[in-house]
Amino acid sequence: FMDPILLAVHLNRSLYFLARGESFKSKLASIFFSWLHMIPIYRPEISPDEIHKNKQVFQRCFDHLSKGKAIMIFPEGVSETVRRLRHIKTGAARIALGAEQQNNFELGVKIIPIGINYSNPHFFMSDVFVSIGTAIDLKEYYAQYTSDSKAAVRRLTHEIEFKLGKLLVGVKEQSVDQLIKDIERLYRNKLREKLAPGHKAEQDFYISRKIAKAVSYYKNARPDETNKFENSIRHYFQTLEQLNISDIEFRKPGQYVQPRWPMIYFVIGLPLLVYGYTVNILPYKIAETLSRRIIVRKDFIGSMKLAFGMFIFLLFYILEISLFTYFTNWILGLVFIISLYPSGLFAVKFINQWHRYKAHLNFLKLKRNNQNTVHQLQSLRDELLTELEKGRQMYLQRNS
Repeated sequence: FMDPILLAVHLNRSLYFLARGESFKSKLASIFFSWLHMIPIYRPEISPDEIHKNKQVFQRCFDHLSKGKAIMIFPEGVSETVRRLRHIKTGAARIALGAEQQNNFELGVKIIPIGINYSNPHFFMSDVFVSIGTAIDLKEYYAQYTSDSKAAVRRLTHEIEFKLGKLLVGVKEQSVDQLIKDIERLYRNKLREKLAPGHKAEQDFYISRKIAKAVSYYKNARPDETNKFENSIRHYFQTLEQLNISDIEFRKPGQYVQPRWPMIYFVIGLPLLVYGYTVNILPYKIAETLSRRIIVRKDFIGSMKLAFGMFIFLLFYILEISLFTYFTNWILGLVFIISLYPSGLFAVKFINQWHRYKAHLNFLKLKRNNQNTVHQLQSLRDELLTELEKGRQMYLQRNS
């Protein structure tokens, strides 16, 4: 749900989308989704009785491409929030090559591989990095498709999979995903210092790719040492979580040198927090409650929150604006309209900052009452960083 919206907003052309056929069962849904340029596609494991409709769907795609339109296809055919590329289905290749065949390979259809990488797809205001790859030109498939269409489809599918693989973080084994995340939390900031200046999201993407490859290498080459390191880094972060403190206290120990300045921020910002919280909390809670009540797979939670939030916030904003303007005047109503969304964002930022500062206060308390624990954590952190740096140098030497 979020992927097509994200790309449709940022790509400067009209798009058509292949979507699950089972979503078009009702007449109203079919009309609405068609209005949004969505085209139903039927999968044998989900809709075996409707798989025959795909012939018409493919022809519809051929017609769109022959008119110069663009079609967005998610070739994995499944929706899971995992950082790896699943098996690529042949549909994208069959549609592209089929459209070219009907037009004597003179359309000039190209396939643009796009990788979408979320820092956390379930959290509000988390980062996303979109990487767009080089186009795949179908002209070089003409001869092979003419003589052996199935082989050409397999070859093109393999090329799509290969190019998509370059645009994703690519955690091949889910068993090491938590280890990769822990290393990212501990080591990513240090690795950023070794890169040329650039956008944080782009830097984090390339760093995460390198970490994933290195972990996969060491998991196979040195499994015992990797398991030992995994236990140590997990122990470090679990201890931080139990103490309710953050790794940033060891990474940037002087961040809150003068605690009175953050407190001044919290005192001055409190009235704006109360205002932003009051006018936004009800639609937020309703959207959150509805997304929890409706049972969906874990990977759909973020989409459900976004969908409910879009409509519920819009309805509540209209209601609040109408009531406020009715009881005051249109000038104050205009000010109220302008303040609604920014005040809500400020409230979110304020609460996040408070939790960070609270973690800092917990750290100061621990430092005052249990200096030995702080020293042990600092020593463990230094050892982990030393091991990571040593492993990085070794990995670079062996894979240069």
